[in-house]
Amino acid sequence: MCIRDSSTRSLSQTEAGAALYQHCRRIVEELAQSEQAIAQLQVEPQGHLRITTLTSIATAILAPMMPGFLAKYPKIELEVVASDRIVDLTEEGFDLALRITSEPAALLIARLLCPVHFHICGSPAYFRRQGRPQSLDDLQKHVCLSYPGTTLRNWVFDFEGRRIEVPISGPMQINSVDALRQVALAGVGLSLLPTYSIVNELQSGTLEYVLPQYRGFGEANLYAVYQQNRYGTPKIKAFVDYIQAYIKKLDMGAVGTAEASTDV
Repeated sequence: MCIRDSSTRSLSQTEAGAALYQHCRRIVEELAQSEQAIAQLQVEPQGHLRITTLTSIATAILAPMMPGFLAKYPKIELEVVASDRIVDLTEEGFDLALRITSEPAALLIARLLCPVHFHICGSPAYFRRQGRPQSLDDLQKHVCLSYPGTTLRNWVFDFEGRRIEVPISGPMQINSVDALRQVALAGVGLSLLPTYSIVNELQSGTLEYVLPQYRGFGEANLYAVYQQNRYGTPKIKAFVDYIQAYIKKLDMGAVGTAEASTDV
C-alpha cells in the first residue's frame, strides 16, 4: 500500500504495505519450497512403505534382502507385517503385498516375481542314516514331514502333466513352512517345501533335493501386488524392481544347484 505526495508526485510505502509485501513474499517462497519438495518425492524414493506377506516369505526373502535395500534407499522406512491370511490392502492401510497365487485379483496391479515350486528335500545327516529314495514308491519307507490336512496323508506330484498321489507317513504335521524347514534341517525327515524357502540351504548344502523331477502338484507364482492408484509411486517401484532383481539372482530355477549371489 502506497500514498502519493501531491507536492513531489513521489510514492512512499506505508507500514501496512510493507507488512503485506513481506507476507506475500513468504507465501511465494513457501509455495516454491512445497513444489520443490513434491518434485523431489516424485523422483527420489522415500517415505513409509507398508508391506504384507506370508511369514515364510518374510523370513526367507525379505529378511536377507532388507540390508541391501535399505542401504540403497535410506529414505524409505519399511514396515513388514508377516501374516498367513490375505488382507485387504485398502482397508488395512498397506502399500503392497507379496502373494502366492495362481490368479492375482483383477483390480490390483500384479508384478510376477517367480514361480513357486515344491520339491522333496532332506538333510545330509538324514540321507546318511536312512538313505535316499530312488522312486516315489520309496517314500513310503521314509519319514515324511507334512502339513496338517494333507489329503488322505498323501503327497501329490505333477510329473509330465500327470497327477500322482503317494501315501506318506511321519511322526508330525506342522502348519508352518519355516518350522518344517527347521525340522528337516535337524535331520528328522523329508519335507515337501517351496524352493524360495530353502534356496540358501540348497546353496550351502545343508538341505538337498531328492527326486527333483517330481514337483508338488499345483501351479502358483509369487507376485508383488498393489492398488492401481499407487502405480508409478517411486517407493513402490523401487521396492518391486529391487526384489525382482534379488530373486532373479537367487536363481531358484536351478533346482538344487543354485550358486547365485544374494547381493543386488
